[in-house]
Amino acid sequence: MGSGVETLIETVEHLVKNGEKVGVLKVRLYRPLSTKHLLDELPDSVTTITVLDRTKEPSATADPLYQDIITALMEDDSKYNAMPQVLAGRYGLSSKEFTPAMAKAVFDNGSGKKKGTLQLA
Repeated sequence: MGSGVETLIETVEHLVKNGEKVGVLKVRLYRPLSTKHLLDELPDSVTTITVLDRTKEPSATADPLYQDIITALMEDDSKYNAMPQVLAGRYGLSSKEFTPAMAKAVFDNGSGKKKGTLQLA
């Protein structure tokens, strides 16, 4: 969602050209988040999802988009034999630039070189 997704898209295009099995899902409408549309767009092959938020909620259990993604996956667990691992991350706090190198680090962290990693922004 927002400014970081363009950096992620460019990074994904580069990584896919080099044989990596990664993807990015751009959230266009948030709250109400459409669980149906989200799950329809997630490939069955996804094993790890990293949700990137551009907000910090110090008193919350987790950041807002991450919580909504977890809820969506838990409400309809029929899509996957095993629930994907869902990680949380933050980018761009205090207007910091989000670079392709940072985006690649997110993929590397989330995948541990596993296949089928998807980033949401």
